[in-house]
Amino acid sequence: MNAATVIEQAGAFVVMGGGAGGGFLAVKWLIEWVAGRLDKREARIDAGTDKLIQALERQVGALSKRLEAVENSLADCQRKHAESEATVLRLQAILDGKGEIAQRAQAIVAADRLAAVQEKGG
Repeated sequence: MNAATVIEQAGAFVVMGGGAGGGFLAVKWLIEWVAGRLDKREARIDAGTDKLIQALERQVGALSKRLEAVENSLADCQRKHAESEATVLRLQAILDGKGEIAQRAQAIVAADRLAAVQEKGG
């Protein structure tokens, strides 16, 4: 082997090594660039998801407070309704009692009139 052949072969190896290294660096850069873009996209999606979750948590909190208020109002309405029903039953009993009293009074008045008519006629 002569020196020129060795230099040519060494140059070929250097060029091949440089090309392989450059190709490796280019592929590495391309992969990192794609991965970086995917990471940025993922970060945007994560940020959007976090905002959505926070908004939903606020809505759930507001709805929980509203539900508690509605349940309290419902319990109050149920209590008032029960009181109203009791009052209606008491008033109905009073009216029923007055009806009986009126019937008895009418029977007494009728008996008195009948007695009075019989005394006059008899």
